[in-house]
Amino acid sequence: MTEALGKSDSARVVQLSDTHLSRRRAVPETVTWLLDRINDDPPDLVVVTGDIVEHDPDDDADRAFAHDVLTNVPCRVVAIPGNHDIGFYDEPAARDRRVAAFAETWGGDRFSIDVAGWRLVGANAYLLGETDHDDWLHDAVTADLPVAVFIHQPVGGDPADGWEMPQVAREAFERSIGGAVIRHLISGHRHRSFDGGRIVWAPSTTFRGPAEQDSPETDPAPGAVGYSFNGDGTSDVHFLRP
Repeated sequence: MTEALGKSDSARVVQLSDTHLSRRRAVPETVTWLLDRINDDPPDLVVVTGDIVEHDPDDDADRAFAHDVLTNVPCRVVAIPGNHDIGFYDEPAARDRRVAAFAETWGGDRFSIDVAGWRLVGANAYLLGETDHDDWLHDAVTADLPVAVFIHQPVGGDPADGWEMPQVAREAFERSIGGAVIRHLISGHRHRSFDGGRIVWAPSTTFRGPAEQDSPETDPAPGAVGYSFNGDGTSDVHFLRP
């Protein structure tokens, strides 16, 4: 089911990613700064693209704490899971239980929202290859609208260093989107920002990216990403830096 959000001809979206929040630690200053900015000038939508909790997918208290922190803003908030929220690809035995816990807290593990002449789709990277999820994703991106897909991990183009999405999941993603035209493919996970036009990586809101992944194309500084989606099919991407 696709939700319609507002009726304006332009929409502002803020993407937060890799917050790694825990009830055992103070909310990081960078996260506080970004939430203050959202409270002062609310966008139409906040999208949280995974690795929301510090480390443990089974820590119910951290999950509830992170939800309370990130939804204390005067606008709609949606979220998709990262590997720290439901486990990596090599943890299938616990996945159904963890996805259910994530969905109970956040209202779902995926989303499809029409706003300002665009369709914004949030996919669950760790269910790629499962028929129900992939059929849903195919239906969601099949639209007579420009489409932006949010997913926790990059779907290719990143180093093969153990952080990458397995090839079988990448192939499932490509099958799912079929012939759909994806204007933006937006992720987090790498703790580095990158704007390649179609491909966008969000930085961690909390940490600098790892030094071993330094490259002239990416920025390790923490922050968030702001988007303007316009009814004429254009968009703008900019990074928000504490």
